[in-house]
Amino acid sequence: MNTITVYLDETLNTRDMVKLKRDIMMLPHVMDVEHPRHDSHDLTIDYEAHADMPAQVLKELRARGLHPDVVSA
Repeated sequence: MNTITVYLDETLNTRDMVKLKRDIMMLPHVMDVEHPRHDSHDLTIDYEAHADMPAQVLKELRARGLHPDVVSA
């Protein structure tokens, strides 16, 4: 399993974050999505090894009007 941590410039409310997590979980190869309660900007995504998975995650986030930065991959 691989992990990507993304920093979101936007601060999302709880409802929007729950929806975002649910939608990301629906992407192929995604196994888990974590959002620490103490940091409203970080999102950690665990996924099965797949060549373009980080790019797919970024594309999904940008399609929602968010401005993600990869912190680690």
